[in-house]
Amino acid sequence: MAKSSSNPLITGSGLWQQSPERVLFENLSFGLNAGDRIGLVGHNGCGKSTFLNILAGRGEPSEGSISVSRAAIVSCVEQHLPRQLMELTLAEAVRDALPKNKRDWMDWKVDVMLPEMGFEPHQSAVLCKDLSGGQMTRLMLARALMGEPNLLLLDEPGNHLDLPAIIWLESFLKSWKGSFLMISHDAKLLDSVTNRTWILQDRKLHAFALPCTKALAEHEVLTQARIARRDAEEKEIKRVVASARRLADWGRTFDNEDLSRKAKSMEKMIDRMKEDQTEAVEAYPWNLSIAGEQIQADRLIQLKELNVTPPAADVFLYGVDDIAVRPGDRIAVMGANGTGKSSLLRCCWEKRWSEAGEVRVHPRCRIAFYDQTLRQLPGEASLVEGMVSVGETLGVDLRVSDCEKTIIAAGFKYNQLSQKVSQLSGGERARLLLVSLSQVQANLMMLDEPTNHLDLYGRNELSNQLQSFSGSFLLVSHDRHLLEATCNRFWVVQNGRLQEVNDADAAYALIAEVQVKAVSAAASQSAVDTTVEESAPEPEHSGEDELLERLIELEALMEADLVRRPNRQSPHLQAQWKDEIAQIHGRLELNG
Repeated sequence: MAKSSSNPLITGSGLWQQSPERVLFENLSFGLNAGDRIGLVGHNGCGKSTFLNILAGRGEPSEGSISVSRAAIVSCVEQHLPRQLMELTLAEAVRDALPKNKRDWMDWKVDVMLPEMGFEPHQSAVLCKDLSGGQMTRLMLARALMGEPNLLLLDEPGNHLDLPAIIWLESFLKSWKGSFLMISHDAKLLDSVTNRTWILQDRKLHAFALPCTKALAEHEVLTQARIARRDAEEKEIKRVVASARRLADWGRTFDNEDLSRKAKSMEKMIDRMKEDQTEAVEAYPWNLSIAGEQIQADRLIQLKELNVTPPAADVFLYGVDDIAVRPGDRIAVMGANGTGKSSLLRCCWEKRWSEAGEVRVHPRCRIAFYDQTLRQLPGEASLVEGMVSVGETLGVDLRVSDCEKTIIAAGFKYNQLSQKVSQLSGGERARLLLVSLSQVQANLMMLDEPTNHLDLYGRNELSNQLQSFSGSFLLVSHDRHLLEATCNRFWVVQNGRLQEVNDADAAYALIAEVQVKAVSAAASQSAVDTTVEESAPEPEHSGEDELLERLIELEALMEADLVRRPNRQSPHLQAQWKDEIAQIHGRLELNG
């Protein structure tokens, strides 16, 4: 990992930013140096993206100045691919990042960049609109790297990525030799790739020469010290105010000018004390409490010969032969997007009372289901009505007065109680649904991507609550910190089957084995080395052993699937395997 040097790439002085509603940040002064690998964290709405856009030159501060060194070659990784590029091929979209006057004679850079980003040669013709989330992130990184930057600015590049894509992104950033500033809510990713942390809170920028988790811990110590100092100052101010009032009263009562003068002098001292008072700490606007109950039972739910299918589609994804969830189980359901993790939870929920017996639920087991779409909360309902509605779907009658108290205790304001659910942000709706589910005292919770709309602080709050949750849960998530901190069983869905492994590391290894390609050393060097050298010819049989191993694995998967009963087979996976087998045969013939 690169070490920070004293060579500033970007410096800021006295930055202020005013939004229509409030001041986002004030009087920020900082230096971003060569070698800095900075994680920028803060709660949703605090101004992180605005700050990054100012650094990128895409926005102007209300006050203050930004200075960019001549040595800085800054590139901003897009959050979303521009719409006009969606109909282009992958290669055309990367070529589009080159200056127009250089595109004709620098086409070779596209051919070099795509393999460095983990793309196969045949994928260069794929349309951008057909790329997965992970592929889209790699495309946007490729576009940013075409200018050979030494400083990358990344705004939540891990948003909505699955585990294979996150692992790839982590590997890329570890090997990247340049500097970067990255906004992220993924503590595990930040801890792995950063050497500094900037925390944007209370309109100030708090800098630490530490990765995320250690920086947050140190910041919390300093914050608690600030709170204690302000409390002590408040008490002293109240004491002096009371004394000044007594002196003023005595001065009036006894017509004593000396006492009145002392009272006025103390009032001036009070003004100075207030001016010098330690700045208040803004409380994080969320207080989550998830209550549950553990019941005495051999098992809470039994899955037996369950066909997992996606919602609203009669397509067989994989089968679960026989597996149980017991009291005390905290199960992580892991794998790439599209493998059927969410479908597993949805099938368990929808078939929990089915007479077919595929999902057998203990008669005393109360289940709560968190749907990542947040559709359990009716959009036209008020916050209170939404909570009552969630309770009704779970067979629990919730009193309006109790709901009001719970919602306010969770950090919502009183005047929001009558607000429509549709007017809430994604993070607020996620908070409301989690709080609503906590009211049913569930024995088993099924949580489908509960962190999708949560910031780093919300994720930590959810992690703390799940660690102390009395019941059991099934958790679909790509947040490695959350999975490792809360789960004791690990199910991996991959290659058309569900299998259990011993721990999180074994799950990551299993996922990476098939899904992730190593980041090329050339990709890391492209940040600092602008010289293109003629590459040595590859050995005639380069990679042939790996291709043969993959071919054997694919043929075994195909054979295992074909011997299943027809209704248990995976036609769409068979088609993918056949396509990859044909490609491997073609590459082997070329090598031969």
